[in-house]
Order: sequence, then structure tokens, then C-alpha cells
Amino acid sequence: MIERLNLSKLQAEEITSLSASCVAGAPPPCARKCPFGLDVRSFTARAEKGRWQVAYKSFRDAVVFPELVSRLCPAPCAGACSRSDVGGAIDLPGLERAVTALATDKRRDSYAIPRKAGSVAVVGAGAAGLSAALSLAVKRCGVTVFERGAAWGGALRALPDFDVFDAEFSAGFLSLDVNFRFNSEIHALSELSEFDAVYLATGDGGESFGLFDSFDSTLLTTAQPRVFLGGGLVGAELMTAIAHGRLVARSVETFFQIGRATAAADASVCSWTPDTTDIAPVQRLVPSDGSGVFTDSEARAEAARCLKCDCDICLQGCEMLRRFHKLPMKIASEVYTDIGANPPYSSHTITREAYSCSNCGYCKRRCPESIDVGELLRVSRRARVEGGSAPPALHDYWLREMDFSSSDAFTVLPPRGKTTAEYVFFPGCQLGAYNPDYVTRSFAALQNVFDVGLFLGCCGAPAYWAGDDTRLIANSEKIREAWRLLGEPKFIFACSTCASLFAELFPEIEGVSLYPLLAESVAYDTGGTTAPFGAASVFDPCSAAEDEAARAAVRTLASGRGAALTELEESGKCCGYGGHIRLANPSLYEEITSGRVAVGELPYIVYCVNCLAVFSERGKKCAHILDVAFGLKNSIGQGGAGMPDIDTRRKNSLEVKRLMVRELGADGSDFIPERDPWDDIELIIDPETAERVDRKLISLSDIREALYLARESGGFFTASDGTRQCSMLRTALVYWVHYREPREGVYEILDAYYHRMKFSEGEADE
Repeated sequence: MIERLNLSKLQAEEITSLSASCVAGAPPPCARKCPFGLDVRSFTARAEKGRWQVAYKSFRDAVVFPELVSRLCPAPCAGACSRSDVGGAIDLPGLERAVTALATDKRRDSYAIPRKAGSVAVVGAGAAGLSAALSLAVKRCGVTVFERGAAWGGALRALPDFDVFDAEFSAGFLSLDVNFRFNSEIHALSELSEFDAVYLATGDGGESFGLFDSFDSTLLTTAQPRVFLGGGLVGAELMTAIAHGRLVARSVETFFQIGRATAAADASVCSWTPDTTDIAPVQRLVPSDGSGVFTDSEARAEAARCLKCDCDICLQGCEMLRRFHKLPMKIASEVYTDIGANPPYSSHTITREAYSCSNCGYCKRRCPESIDVGELLRVSRRARVEGGSAPPALHDYWLREMDFSSSDAFTVLPPRGKTTAEYVFFPGCQLGAYNPDYVTRSFAALQNVFDVGLFLGCCGAPAYWAGDDTRLIANSEKIREAWRLLGEPKFIFACSTCASLFAELFPEIEGVSLYPLLAESVAYDTGGTTAPFGAASVFDPCSAAEDEAARAAVRTLASGRGAALTELEESGKCCGYGGHIRLANPSLYEEITSGRVAVGELPYIVYCVNCLAVFSERGKKCAHILDVAFGLKNSIGQGGAGMPDIDTRRKNSLEVKRLMVRELGADGSDFIPERDPWDDIELIIDPETAERVDRKLISLSDIREALYLARESGGFFTASDGTRQCSMLRTALVYWVHYREPREGVYEILDAYYHRMKFSEGEADE
């Protein structure tokens, strides 16, 4: 059961928790393998653009000694590179050498930072000790390095390139205040009592002064809080030993601040890897000259091979996210900020964004961490309704239709002669509205097999999508109460949206899709009913993406009637109807619906009546699976009766109720809909105007009501050409009708429209 939002207690962490596991921006697999955690994406992007100075600085800041690392690093990143199977792993060491060679200014930036309190003793002037000493000195810590030998370098001194490394060490420490004490062997920690912190980097087999057994590899700490260990002393290979220098600098700095070292929050591990199926192989480059170093153009080309791996799978699959180009963490931050808006002092800034989501769940199904952006944005909608700042016009039409389905068209009927049922058929509020035969024929088929009643009403999707918890809860309680009175039967759903929403709102109610039941019970006659299309594709509604039984049954029903099916390339995306985004973002609605129509060239067989309406409106040949199963010839999408307008859909819903009350009610039962005073008003409206008005979601009943109120009150304007204009105020909208009255009581409709402005009565001028 849905719980109301408590805006006063809605905290940032509650909202961001919905997106906290997002791996977008997290280190890619190659960076996770790098001992230094180099930001490979940024590094290769800069190299690709030839920004050598910036690339060098980022590389140096990560590895401390760029010449040393670029020459000696064994490149563990290569084994994790996504390019491995499409041209070979990126030559990152080669790029690092090129960047180091092509950078013209290698001086460190100098800042007038006050020297920090606290002094550090570094024992050992090998790679690990020098890395720590330099990293600490850059942070303006007082550093003294003790080395038992006569010079720095340790085991590196035996390497043929040591003169290069020696020059790099000298350049690195040139402008830093570090006290080197060579030929100074430390025999006991008591000799270093004057220092506030000590880093032991005495190398492989070096002295740990009995602290090795208490070593914490995460923070490089020991049982003595001020003493840290690292490098070869703790078994680290060369690159990790150098990386320890930066880590110990952070740990020591934290120790000085709070008296203990703490671990930084670990970056999210990216469980996503790019699909390289459609990525063209580009072979790894080899330096052209004998030096083994890329030229400027070669380095750019090799850097361009990098796929810059980052998870944007949700953006790739969703038109809405692509349009706003925002990842889940950004949206979560915006939702939280937007909820705190306090007009007129601060404004809501994501209204169009919040109401542009179809709530189809596609992003959640695609996301490796199952993040639901739709739920994030629905929190925004719910908070706006709760706080009284929701734009009601965006959902007013659908909410009024929901109210109609939950009142005038609502009924619950047990099997004839009974008060309870084992099953109850819940067709949803739109199935019978588009074609009463969909409900009556389905019920007849079910009635032959099951002890089944009928439940006509709305699942609450319009209120759910609008964020209107008050209306949703009231509707849910009405459904729950009726279900209990009916003996708590199992629901049979014709609409996948109803099925998925019931699963969320009513976990205690068991449900099953109509279509597997029909597939099992409908007898096939090859000489009789056939599919309206010889070749077609099934378009699965987004809400059935995980309902394998329904998906398979629809295909069984279609192929059993002779349809040759071709699967669409993509499935599980919303047709455009979901979330009622049509008014909030018309251009996005246009993009989505046209995109779904274009997915397949063949006619569609659908099993969501809203998909049927959307595609029919766009001229796509389509049929509902119930057309196929029952051989209904005169249906929308097939060149038959055409798509019913708003008024016809309401009449159809009431007709379904009338027919089923007659079918299942007590002998002599009948249902006669109540009539409004304006129902008998005669309208003259040409088909083009009628279609245009209907597309604006204005019903002829709304027009009749506005005309009736104007006639009764005399509240209309008359223009010089004799045409008239009248208005009607609804909760969210003002409706206007432009008309003529060619004869008394008969109205010729020229146009109708609405706007969101409201006019309050003022004092008349004297």
C-alpha cells in the first residue's frame, strides 16, 4: 500500500538513496586496476585533444613521478581494457611517455600555503619514501627523510635509467622544503620521538620495529597511531609502493586533524561494461621512430582509440533522459532541491522534466544497478501535489476520466446467483471504452471455464502518474473493500498496467493475465477466424516487459490465428501514453510515439488498448490481440470504425456496464445511466473540428455543459459577426467555446480550447 509523503521529514538521503548505487562516473575497469587510480577517461580525452600540459599535470598528480612510472609500470590496466577485443588494449604507458615528453613546462605550481602544524619523519629514501616525502611536502607538512645510504633511490639505483629518475627526483624536490639526512640509520623508534608522525619505508626485508603484525593495509597504519608502514617493507611491488606515498600523505594529514586515520569513501565499482559488438576495430598504434615514443599525432590517434568507458545505458535507452541529458544522481539532487522550493522566494525549476517521464520502468530494467529514474520523478510529482504546487492542468483530463470510471462506470458483479467468486475479471477502465466487445467476448470465454465475476473500475494509474496520493488511496480502498466483499477472488487482468500497479499497491491480491487463460481455452479453427494481418509484429507494452507468460500467450494466440510473426528489434519501451506526458512535453511525446511506430515495418498486434489508440492515431496499422482471438473485424487500427472520441468512449464504458449488469445481475436487473441537463443540447460540428477538439482532450459533453451554463446564466459574448464565445471554469482549466446559434437550441461549434489562466471577479467601475 502506498504511503503518503511527509514533506517535513523528506531528507536528501531518502531521495538520493534511490540513485545512490549509480555507477555513472565511477572509475572504469582499467582505472580500478591502476595502483594510482589514474582518471584514464580524463587523461586520454586530454591527450586526444593535444592538451599535453593539462594531461601531464593530471598524470603527475596521480603518479608522483611521471618519468619513473611511464617507463616502469607493467600496465595492469591493459588486461581490463574494453578495447582488447576490438583492436587491442590502449597503450597507456606509451601515452604516458608521450605526454611526459610533449609537455613543455614541468614545474610544479607554487602556492603561498601556510606550513601545517606537525612534522613527519620518513625512514627510507627509496621510491616509497621519496613518494611520501614529496606528497607530504606538497601539502606543506614538515618532512625529514632518513636514509642509511649515501644517496636516494634505493633499489632503483641499479637500473640503467636511474640517471633519468635521479634528475626527476631532483626536479621534484627543488622547490620543496624537505630535510634529507643521508648516512643516518634509525635503530629504534625512540630516536624519532620529536616527530609527530613516522613513515617506515625501509624496503623489502627492512626494519619495521615490531609493528608489521599490526599493519593495516587500507590506511597503512599500525598499532601505534603515529607510525605508518608502506612500500616494499609490506610486500608492495614498485608501482604500489609509489602509490603508497600519496596514500600515507592523506592518512597522516587526517591523523594530524582528528588524531586517527580514516578511509576515504570507496568509489562505486562499475559493474557495467560497454557492448563492443558494433564498435569498429581500430588497431593499436606503434611508435614510428626508434625511440619508442609516440609523436604528437600518433599520441592523439592512440588516445582517440579509448572508449572513455562510462555507464550511460539509461540515457541510451530513454528519449526523456537523452533530451534532458541528466544522470540519476543529478536528477536526485534536482528533485530534492525542487521539493524545497518556496514560491515566491524560490521557484520550481524542473517542472517539465518531472512531468516528462512515462514511468515505464525501462531505465530500471536496463540499469545494472536497477535504478528507477521514474520513481525519482514520481517523488517530485507526489511532493508537488502534497505541497499544493502541482500544475493540475497536466493531469486534469485523465483524473476526471479516472473519477468517471470509479463512479458512473464502476460496478462489481459476482457470478449470476452468487455473492462471491473464485476469479474476477478486471478489464481496466479503457478496454471496454474503446470496444465493448473486448470485455463481453473475453468474459464469455472466461465464463465457460472459470467461476468468474466482473470488476469494472480503474486501477488508479492516472492518480499514480499524477502523484495524487489522496485520490489514489481512496480508489485503492474502494477496490480493496469490494474485493473482500467478493470473497477475495483472484484477479484476471486484461491490462498489463493494471496488473503491475496491483502488484505494487495490493500485494495481498493474487492476479493473472487474461491472455495465458485465453491461449489455453480458445479453440482454434483453421477454417474460420484468421488474423487481420498475414504478417505482423507483436508490440509488447512496457508494463508487460517482465510478464513472460503474457508475452508468450499473445504470440500463441496470434500465430494460432495464422499470423506470421516477426519480432521487433527492441521491446519493453512505452508507446508514449504512460505517465500522461502528452500535455507536459508535446514534442517529446511526438518523438516517442513516432519512434515506436518506426521500430517495425509490419502491422502491430498489441495487447494494451492505449498502445492501440496511440498507434492508430499515428496511422499505424494495428490490431488488438482480442481482435485476433475473437475475429473482430470492425475495430480501430484496421480501417474499421476508427478511433472512438472521448464521448463515445464514455458511452462505451456505460454500455459495458449495462450489458454486464443485464448478464450477471438478478433477473430483471438493468442499468440506466443518469442524464445531465445538457445531454439533449443539439450540436452541429464538422468532422475536422470535432477531431481537432478531441485531440485537445475536450469532450463534446464539456462543450454542451459550457453552452448550457452560458444559456442559463446569459454569460456569453457576442461578436459583430454574430458568433458567440462562452467559457466554463473547471478546477484546473478554463474552457472556451466559439459557436453560432443558427436556430434556438441548436449550436454550431466553430472551435473550442482551454487555458490555465483564471479570472477572479473584481469590483465594477463606476
